[in-house]
Amino acid sequence: MKPRELAQQFKAGRLSRRQMLQALGSVGIVATTFPVFMRPARADDINLTVFTWSEYDGDVYHQKFIDKHGGSPKFSIFGESEEALQKLLGGFHADVVHPCTSDIGRWKDAGVIKALDTKRIEQWDNIFPSLKGIKGIQIDGAYYHMPWDWGNESIIYRTDKVDIKEESLTLMVDDRYKGQMAMYDSVDSMTGLGGKLAGVANPFDPSDAEIEQIFATWKKIQANMKFYWTDSSQVEQAIAAGELVASWAWNEAVLNLSKQGIPVKYMKPKEGIFTWVCGLALGKSGEGSEDQAYDFLNSMLDPDSGKALIENFGYGHSNRKSFDLVDPELVKQMGLADLDGMLATTNFYDPIPPEPREKLVALFDQVKAGI
Repeated sequence: MKPRELAQQFKAGRLSRRQMLQALGSVGIVATTFPVFMRPARADDINLTVFTWSEYDGDVYHQKFIDKHGGSPKFSIFGESEEALQKLLGGFHADVVHPCTSDIGRWKDAGVIKALDTKRIEQWDNIFPSLKGIKGIQIDGAYYHMPWDWGNESIIYRTDKVDIKEESLTLMVDDRYKGQMAMYDSVDSMTGLGGKLAGVANPFDPSDAEIEQIFATWKKIQANMKFYWTDSSQVEQAIAAGELVASWAWNEAVLNLSKQGIPVKYMKPKEGIFTWVCGLALGKSGEGSEDQAYDFLNSMLDPDSGKALIENFGYGHSNRKSFDLVDPELVKQMGLADLDGMLATTNFYDPIPPEPREKLVALFDQVKAGI
């Protein structure tokens, strides 16, 4: 594929930033030349800065904003939520930010986000009610977060290399597979997994005694780890090569590996699947146009934006109308056919209170260091 065609695929949202750069490198084009043609120049009257995760800045996700304003806002990219928070606390100005529900309380208390006027969000009533009811979305009667993207976290495994009699999270501590597994480098994910395996009633608000139980379980998980990942492509490449037989993973990995013909399955464990929910909030430090900020939120919540998100990443969109635009077979393949049923029974990631979170972070660092 020629560079110009690659750029067009990227703009349409059919290639991620990572895939785009890999393709450019294969034809001898260095990454520094990429920004020249990846997106047309912004219109002069656009005064908006969006601080978001990698790969969510594609035109296809905010096309209505482009149609109205003649171009895209300025994007700044982060790769991890704590990194994003520290940058905002350090003085970075952003009008729209993209935290997850487990971050909202901390971000509000840190003074980096402000309440939304939901009357200005056109598709607000079409957001799944179960998503709007997640802890952290609403604080003191005000909404601080517009759910946008959500996805599952569970175990992906090679069906030709793993022997499973019952789908259970206990696979992560199965000593038959020492050194052949990977885990997401996240204290929230590890707390959810470790807490469930330890039988903790609420892993996201553990007592000191329960923290010790989680820590003991983490050591068992660590014994099977080959590495901790921060980029889903690490998992995909290692599983495709047979280096890993199983890993904690997002929907994206299952979608991409299935397209390659790799024999994988996304586990529906008896302990329940985990679900993360991220979305958009208004940055308190923003210096741009608030009207354009709401135009951007409305564009991202449009069903066409959701269709692109579902088809490109295998993630769910918060607007239930988005799923009407997607091939039902694809929705079924991704395990999203019974949305209301799944959302009613999943393990949502809740915010961890500051004191136990600090203890868990310190213990997680010890586990990764082998202490």
